[in-house]
Amino acid sequence: METKVSDIQYLIDRMALQELNSDFFQYLDHSDFAKLLDLFCDDAIYSHGSRVSTGKPEIASLFNARGKDKARTVRHLYSNLKIEFIDNHHATGQSVCLTFGADAEAPINSAEPYLVADFSDRYKRNSNGQWRISSRHIERIFVAQNNSGPEGMAPT
Repeated sequence: METKVSDIQYLIDRMALQELNSDFFQYLDHSDFAKLLDLFCDDAIYSHGSRVSTGKPEIASLFNARGKDKARTVRHLYSNLKIEFIDNHHATGQSVCLTFGADAEAPINSAEPYLVADFSDRYKRNSNGQWRISSRHIERIFVAQNNSGPEGMAPT
């Protein structure tokens, strides 16, 4: 059976998008916001519920404010990444994210899910050939009682 170049490129692109998503959660969980920001297109849209951040400066401001005034430990687990390629430079993705979080330093003595959310993404290949997030929308599915809303928004 002959392997076509397009089949190999598909696998390369799929692995790159899986790595992009893994990097997002790794950098977020470990507060490496410079690397996290580099995963976005300059004009990216990042939304969670009614909170919308547009462009890298707004997204940077949101992430840099996380845990600034308090101890915060958080871990995200994502799965079920479904990728659809639109063309050679655009793709979409759907995944599920499970979040554990506490306003304390690790180790935390107990863990209950803080949030289960659906992630709806659009990806774009940049001029260097790297895939980047052009939009990410987070939709809350299961929410812990102590979860007051998206980070960066006043509780309702």
